[in-house]
Amino acid sequence: MWKVIGALAGLFIGGNFLWAVAGFIVGAAADEYARKGKGGFTFNRVNIREQQQAYFRTLFILMGRLAKADGQVSQEEIQLAQAVMQQLRLSPEAQNEAKRLFNEGKDANFDLNSLLSHFRQTVSSELLVQSLIDTLLVSAYADGHFSLQEKTLVSQICAHLGVTVSQFDAIHERVKQQFHFRQGYDSAHGAQTSADLLDSAYQLLGVTKDMSDAEIKKAYRRLMSQNHPDKLSSKGLPDEMIEHAKQKTQDIQSAYEMVKKARK
Repeated sequence: MWKVIGALAGLFIGGNFLWAVAGFIVGAAADEYARKGKGGFTFNRVNIREQQQAYFRTLFILMGRLAKADGQVSQEEIQLAQAVMQQLRLSPEAQNEAKRLFNEGKDANFDLNSLLSHFRQTVSSELLVQSLIDTLLVSAYADGHFSLQEKTLVSQICAHLGVTVSQFDAIHERVKQQFHFRQGYDSAHGAQTSADLLDSAYQLLGVTKDMSDAEIKKAYRRLMSQNHPDKLSSKGLPDEMIEHAKQKTQDIQSAYEMVKKARK
């Protein structure tokens, strides 16, 4: 269990910059949501706060529904929900609200269609929409596999939110490969690289074994440039998000070094 949770926590901490961005956006509104509820926001940038509020509420309700999708809510799924709360640095009050929303989502009678319609009407940021799907997919892997029931539910959510099949497949593939790579890498402890772990390294880099060394190096450099902490810092991103980028680049570097070593 802890191997799986550790790998998933790694995605939140180091392998998922998209989640870091959304976490920064949503975390600022979480305490206010817990204190004042739906009608209590009185910020100047009302539209942004409404999006934050909608994201916060929708995320934890859907995590609850997803945890219940295959029948029994596992301990791993509960642990992962707690990890998300910690990642958002929620106050005790906001954590209690998140737990309430999670439990609300487990109720089979809860109207998900209305929830998703409100979310889509309120949230204009594609970043938040993609981050929501991203996080749900990470949640789905909490017990080590992505069940048919979970896939059906996430696919329905995507359809309702206007996420295309190709977009869903791309997000799913990235989450899956990051999960498998980190899980395998953490398990290896410096041992000889397994074939499966090497495959995950190739996939994390977005390359294939039949590509040339030059092509792989180019793909590696592109990923490093996209996630380079200095580049992101120059755009004014906060330290918390920069730290996520550093962890992301470490994963990319580990995968590249593994591939280089195997090709010698």
